[in-house]
Amino acid sequence: LPDITDLTRPFWTAAREGRLVMQKCPSCGTVNFHPKPWCIECGDRGLEWTEMQTGGTVYSYTVSHSVAMNHLGWQAELPVIMCLIDIDGGARMYAQVTDVAAEDMQIGMRVKAYFEPISEEAGIPKFRPA
Repeated sequence: LPDITDLTRPFWTAAREGRLVMQKCPSCGTVNFHPKPWCIECGDRGLEWTEMQTGGTVYSYTVSHSVAMNHLGWQAELPVIMCLIDIDGGARMYAQVTDVAAEDMQIGMRVKAYFEPISEEAGIPKFRPA
């Protein structure tokens, strides 16, 4: 399970509720991801958690066939496709893409988030082809 802190709790809680949220700077409008205590562009510390669209575009990806991922509980899911995804209206995030064969994966593919609970207080966004 992820290390849930006061800084990251809103992200994990929203995912448990089926929502994708990221921090947005009220001063310059930059969307920040991963959660940070200040804006990566202007340094404002008043970041606001903002609900994002759940669609996005695959920027890059890798396919893991390794059982080294077993410690994450992904043995049954191999191969695992991990992507950098440009969220519509948001920031780029790292996430798993499912429901697509590795040989059919493409940069530029449109994907949509869905959410899996991982504990009583947290969920995780994953993506599948849109």
